Amino acid sequence: MPFTLRFPRLPFAILVMFVMWGTLAAMPPSAQAATGACGHRGHSRITHVVVIAFENHSYAQVLGRHAPASYFKNIAARCASATRFRAAHVPRSLPNYIAATSGHVTITGDCEPSRSCRSTSRNLFSQLGPRHWRVWAESMPGRCYAKNHGRYVPRHAPAIYYTRIRRPVCRRNMLPLPKKTPHPGRKFTWVAPNLQHDMHDGSLSQAATWLHTYLAGRRGLLRTEGYRSGHTAVFVWFDTGAGGASIRTPIPLIVLSRHTPRRHFTRPITNYQLLRTWESLFHLHCLNLACGARNLKASFHL
Repeated sequence: MPFTLRFPRLPFAILVMFVMWGTLAAMPPSAQAATGACGHRGHSRITHVVVIAFENHSYAQVLGRHAPASYFKNIAARCASATRFRAAHVPRSLPNYIAATSGHVTITGDCEPSRSCRSTSRNLFSQLGPRHWRVWAESMPGRCYAKNHGRYVPRHAPAIYYTRIRRPVCRRNMLPLPKKTPHPGRKFTWVAPNLQHDMHDGSLSQAATWLHTYLAGRRGLLRTEGYRSGHTAVFVWFDTGAGGASIRTPIPLIVLSRHTPRRHFTRPITNYQLLRTWESLFHLHCLNLACGARNLKASFHL
């Protein structure tokens, strides 16, 4: 009688588990971090918000059907994105940074902070108080630096433009971005990549590589306990479209949190809705035009 080697039959669920484990084990660590970024069942209270600001590209250029493959498209496919997010002002950058953090446009040009280029408005930073916000600016030569310097421009770090934020507070809270991704210890964190990595001067590929490292690298934000426990939300935000874009041109917006489902949000979204959402998460009163805007907590499952 021929000898037959028999193996015990494993339940189908166990076989699936082994296959999934093998697939994840074969992935590089950064890919594993991106894979588990969003879409987990349940809900956690968001206590920390991180905004990462990019420049001057339309939705079609970054996330559109004919846009090149990139890490932006990767996380947009796994998490939530908006197809009709629009700028508050064109063609300048700074007005959109001000709109997103104060609820209206009080500066209409791109200028360095000065007596003629400041905002007296109440803003999200002053609402939170000096111990609860942080601005990290890549390539900034010193704390709360107010002049253009190399690949750093203050107009991408909006806190420095508000008169309600005193210089000593700014110096404590607006810091050069370190090489290793800092963990978001404050309730609200604004991250300003330099002119190359935010796509103002650099390419989509350079920006995507930088974002991949920042979010999914070995010390990336998606690996922090705050994110993995479901208490941190990340907004990949753009100021405006490319040169010649109109106020109606859709621009990219990607939202990540542990429990944010994979979805493409097709309703119109404004900076005022984003501000209202951040204020709602922190139980703050609304500011200016954000008061008439619908918050997006339910839409993005925050």
